[in-house]
This record gives sequence, structure tokens and C-alpha cells, in this order.
Amino acid sequence: MGLFSFGSKRGKIKKLIEEERFDEALAIVVKDKKALDGLIELLDESSPGIRGDALLLLGMVAEQRPGLLEGRLRTVFPKAVALTLDRNPYVRENAMVLSYELAGQFGGAVRALRAEVSDDIIRALVEGGRNLKGFAALLAGELGITDARPYIEELVGVEDKVILPFEGKKWVPLGEIAREALEKLS
Repeated sequence: MGLFSFGSKRGKIKKLIEEERFDEALAIVVKDKKALDGLIELLDESSPGIRGDALLLLGMVAEQRPGLLEGRLRTVFPKAVALTLDRNPYVRENAMVLSYELAGQFGGAVRALRAEVSDDIIRALVEGGRNLKGFAALLAGELGITDARPYIEELVGVEDKVILPFEGKKWVPLGEIAREALEKLS
């Protein structure tokens, strides 16, 4: 490595991810802003495995050092919500976890971004499978996305159970999640 560190650290973080050296990648990312930016850049990677792992690492950053992501919410949160629509289940699940974690930690700041994510949330409510619909209803309620109300209302009677990657949200009827979301939107 050269004496001076210029440019993106995307390649270095990507290599660590490919080698499944997540602890090392996390240690670098929490110490180096350019490494964190490189990790965020990996959300646009063509490989679903890299995108999913980048989301996983960002979730670890959010848990361990939430302040590091606060200044990057305008980039990270909309991208994470958009990736919940990804066809790859690994990417989709990790995007749900990160989106939900950020919404919980940065409520007001994330609610201020609702205009940037409302189209993706409504698209998930319309086009998604039951798990994605459950997640989208949950997030719409958390963010106060009132435009989602008619789509959520359609789900109230659905008794199919959803499995979301959150504590207390496994094997819950979709209609129950919809009712909870509508209460928050009232």
C-alpha cells in the first residue's frame, strides 16, 4: 500500500467481503470514512452476493456505531429501501434489516426521507410477495406514508403468515401487520 491513501476504498472492502473477512472489513469501515463510503458504493455492485454482504456490513455498522451512518442517511436509506425490491432473497432480506434498523435508530431523520422512498414502498405493496408486502406496510406505518393507506387497507383481511427478519415479526398474519400500520397512519 502506498504512503498516501487517496480515492475510494471500494476495492479493498470488496476484496475483504469476497474473502469473507467481515470482521476485518467492519474494523476498517468504522475507522475510515473513505472505507465506509466504499462500502456504500458496493450497494450498486452487479453481484447480488456483494450487494447483500454490503447491506449486512452496513447493518453491523448501524448496530455498533450508528452515528457513522447518520450523515449518510440521505444516500443509504433510500438505497436500502430500493434494494428490498431486489429479486435476490439474500439482498432483499438484508435490505429489509438495514432499512428497519435505520428507521428505528433515526426515526425523525428517516421520516424526513419518506418522499424519496414512498414510490418503492408502494411498489412493494402492489408487486411484492407477502413477506415484502408485510415489510412495506410495516415501514409505511413507521414513516407515516399516508399515500400507502389504500394499498395497506387491501391487506387487512389477509391471514397468510409472513416471515420478516425482525424479532416478533415471524409467522405473523399479514392482516395483523396491516392493521398495526394503519393505526400508525391514523
